[in-house]
Amino acid sequence: MQKVRYFDECKWQDAGDGFLFQFIDGGGETLAEISLVDFDAKLWKFEVLLPEKFQVDGRNPTGNILSSAAAKRVVETILLNTIVLRS
Repeated sequence: MQKVRYFDECKWQDAGDGFLFQFIDGGGETLAEISLVDFDAKLWKFEVLLPEKFQVDGRNPTGNILSSAAAKRVVETILLNTIVLRS
């Protein structure tokens, strides 16, 4: 059984000097990551780490976005529509 995660118990954590951020739940489990993949273009890659039943063809949602703030919003939207609840 999947444990319940609430959005207000999750947070973004800088895991790489401003170039890698992890979205973690209250227990410290990483739910998603965003990382800077092209410094010149300021291109950020995101990956949401979902259970298999929410994956498409066995793959986690990933993508590239032009800002870290936008990548965080996309990640949070995906999580809120899958495994994270608003309290």
